[in-house]
Amino acid sequence: MSRGSHALQLAGIVAAFIFAAIVNVLAARHFTRWDWTRDKRWSLSPATIETLHGLEQPIDLWAIAGPGDPLEQSLRQLFASYVARSSRVDVHWIDPDRDAAQLLDLERRFGLEAGRSENGRVATDAIVIVASGEKHWFLTPSDLFETSDDARARPREERALTQAIRSVVGGEKAKLCFTVGHGELALEPGRDEKEGLGAVRTLLEKDNYELASVDVAAPNAYEPFAGCAVAIIAGMRAPFAPAEANRLRTWLLAGGSLLAAVGPVEASTDTGLISAGLDDALTPFGIALDDQLVHDLEPNVAIPDTHGEGYFAMPLPHPITAALVSNGSNSHPPRAAMFFARSLHHALAPDAAWAAELLVTSSGAFAKRSIAGASAWSDAPPRDSSDPHGSFVLAMASERQALRGAAHGPRVVVVGSRFALVEDNWQQPRPLHGTAFFIDSALSWLAARPSVVDVPDRAEVAAGIRVSEEGRTEVRRYVLVFMPLAALLLGVAVWAWRRSSENKPYERLDRQVTKELPP
Repeated sequence: MSRGSHALQLAGIVAAFIFAAIVNVLAARHFTRWDWTRDKRWSLSPATIETLHGLEQPIDLWAIAGPGDPLEQSLRQLFASYVARSSRVDVHWIDPDRDAAQLLDLERRFGLEAGRSENGRVATDAIVIVASGEKHWFLTPSDLFETSDDARARPREERALTQAIRSVVGGEKAKLCFTVGHGELALEPGRDEKEGLGAVRTLLEKDNYELASVDVAAPNAYEPFAGCAVAIIAGMRAPFAPAEANRLRTWLLAGGSLLAAVGPVEASTDTGLISAGLDDALTPFGIALDDQLVHDLEPNVAIPDTHGEGYFAMPLPHPITAALVSNGSNSHPPRAAMFFARSLHHALAPDAAWAAELLVTSSGAFAKRSIAGASAWSDAPPRDSSDPHGSFVLAMASERQALRGAAHGPRVVVVGSRFALVEDNWQQPRPLHGTAFFIDSALSWLAARPSVVDVPDRAEVAAGIRVSEEGRTEVRRYVLVFMPLAALLLGVAVWAWRRSSENKPYERLDRQVTKELPP
């Protein structure tokens, strides 16, 4: 072979390598997926594609799912579709059963112990975290799929993921305004740690909230809540003045939202209690406060050594209490503890909105309308025949009709304990973390943003097979009786057949030899 031919072959090999490298680079930069499924299951909608093409900053998708998770494969397909449309999307996988260190780091980074994020989901139940810069968004399995009673599921993962991406890249943080001047828990750290929000402030900031203090009684404070998404009364000890309550009412009816942790307000009166001064602000929402202290001594809810003033409340179904209500997937939900709480009732005023009951006591609870002389109670107070008794409402939520162009109407959540926002609630283990979950969820409901509506719903898919108790009995009968019996009978039949035929080859050989022998 001539030297020229050898050089030509070498040049061809080098050119082939260069061509292969160019093809790989182009393939990596212009990755394309084809969806051959019948209903285009993994094809992204134009709204999602537009969102991805408009990204100007990196997006990190953290998936907390292992090989045994039923959503793992669908998430991989979905994430691949997003990555194919934008090079700014980066995917990270964490197997909670194997990647313990990475999971712990993720929990610390995003404050998963906070319970719920701005979108109202339990953070510790998050299966997907969408992050960009300092903002993040949690998604749970219930965000990704909506199941029905007929074993069908409607996939919503594209809508949920696109909404999460839009939320972390656009818009301002929701502003939470904490009132001051009435003995509330202080937003700013002070000398007495028990009178401040403490680490709750840090956790709220991790959940994408902006925090501020508002003095409703400040001079010329005609619009003290301007720019606030939610006003928070964090455990008042002194009543609101009529002018202050009127300013709060005006702002609420104009579209504001309120979270009020209002326990019994102590004062030097005949009963030892005084009105909170919030009637004018709460009445349009159908909520009224009772000036009484509720006790619950039932053994299954009473907290020891609290003299009946501390107990676990029972949640009623509502979006705010979703993490506290027992259901098929959450058979042991965390419990919400109440301390030194007042009761609430429905305010039946004209044009008042209907309020939903969120937390209630047991039927064995009773209330003291007077706490005068309470310092002499060495144990639970005596229960008088005149004391109201039965199940009391401890928390309520209400929403008025939405104003034109608003994502939702003015919303109010009232809980009858001033201790609902104390730091200790967020430091409890998960079984006792219910109060923190309740507050976090209430804030997310109050500050809710409009959901993504331009991403269409997917067609329903089979979510599983529904098996009744009769069906389970039939399956057990087949698995434990019929199938083993059939295998046994088949084995006996094979054994009998082999037993009866094991000497036949020798009998045929004997007959053949006998025929070949001379007579």
